[in-house]
Amino acid sequence: MPENKTLESWAYLSTEPAGPREVRYAGITVLASFVFFALALPFAKKPLAQFPVFIPIYVTALVVCDLVTAVLLLGQYRALRSWALLILASAYLFLAGITTAYALIFPGMFAPQGLFGPGAQTSSAMYMFWHAGFPLLVVVYALCKGESFDTLVRKRRHRGKAWMPIMATVVLVLLVVVSFTTFAVEGHHYLPEFLINNRTTVLGRGFLLGVWGVGLAALITLLLRKPYAVLDLWMVMVMMAWLLELALAAILNTGRYDLGWYVGRIYGLLAACFLLMVLLSESARQYERVIKASMALARANASLQQISVQDGLTGIANRRGFDQYLAHQTAVAARYQRPLALVMVDVDHFKAYNDTYGHVAGDEVLKSVAAALQSCCQRSADVAARYGGEEFALVLPDTDVPGAMHIAQTALDTVTQLQIPHAACPVGPHLSVSMGVAMLLPGSAMRPGHLIAAADDALYRAKAQGRNRVVCDQA
Repeated sequence: MPENKTLESWAYLSTEPAGPREVRYAGITVLASFVFFALALPFAKKPLAQFPVFIPIYVTALVVCDLVTAVLLLGQYRALRSWALLILASAYLFLAGITTAYALIFPGMFAPQGLFGPGAQTSSAMYMFWHAGFPLLVVVYALCKGESFDTLVRKRRHRGKAWMPIMATVVLVLLVVVSFTTFAVEGHHYLPEFLINNRTTVLGRGFLLGVWGVGLAALITLLLRKPYAVLDLWMVMVMMAWLLELALAAILNTGRYDLGWYVGRIYGLLAACFLLMVLLSESARQYERVIKASMALARANASLQQISVQDGLTGIANRRGFDQYLAHQTAVAARYQRPLALVMVDVDHFKAYNDTYGHVAGDEVLKSVAAALQSCCQRSADVAARYGGEEFALVLPDTDVPGAMHIAQTALDTVTQLQIPHAACPVGPHLSVSMGVAMLLPGSAMRPGHLIAAADDALYRAKAQGRNRVVCDQA
């Protein structure tokens, strides 16, 4: 399958190219069908017991399969606005309609002679119309297919609602079915003798050969219309089963209720089920693809979200992440009347460190300080962030003044214990930090800006008092 195909194009059998997997499955299906056909062929004319109940069961299964297939194809038409799909859907609607009409007029189904007073040849005429109409529509489908996915998407964007063509198609199919059924019932005396005493006449066999030729023409047209989509490949399978059914059930047998007639009906059922099974199985497979793609997209979005709030150098929260988290915790503190502490941290004389040791060493210092601050965030709600440049911050939800001072002092001691040499620092021989602590206590003005301003003021006083210390203020 081409890697440049989009997930949207994969979602439709009519646009997904037939890959090796589909070709392999289709080949196995063809081989099994011909083997079964070859085994049944020598016994096709053998008479078997007559089971009239077989017909209603068979017809019911056909109607259900064809109707569901038509609905699924109409769903694809609704998404893509492809005339080829609408024609193929109409073919399956035609099958569902003509099969229903065939069941109504078939002798012994709903009445001894069939409903609506059919003649002796009515059901045979309906059978031939049934087996000629579908392949003709398949030929039209094959001639209309071949639009690129991009073209179909443009149609989808520029055309109006799909319900009008769908309703027009349904009405037209019903009119065709009703018209021919009326003719076959009311004009039965004009029909030639296709069947006498459940045995096919020479004339009937000639008509059936012509109908079989229409099916062969549909199969050849499908084969010539390359490249194949998955839908096209399985329509080839449908037409092959269709031809085998007609051969066994109507041409190579003697008439109704012989072995060929029964086995041919099995092929007919397979022809009706092939595309339905593929549509359902492929829909499940495409759904799996969509789920996997959605999960991958969710992971990618989570990763992007993490990147958007994470400092690229130190790995802790960046300014954006800090602002979002502080605003959220401020709202939580205001709602539940809980204390909130903010610690602003500044690396002492960091410019002098960069000038002395270089920016690469300065970056390593920032990483070390960030790791030290992060290690002091013992609770999951505590967050260390890089505020900007050499400034950091600790957001400490549900923390009172003594707790905030303890965490800040622990963080300061942890940085001191790193013993990073800083020859240009007037405070001491090693790198140090200054910290300002601010509190939002229950009942105070719970605004992030107030808290940041108070922490900044405390940090300024810590620097003014000689650096390498913690100073606390309250907002």
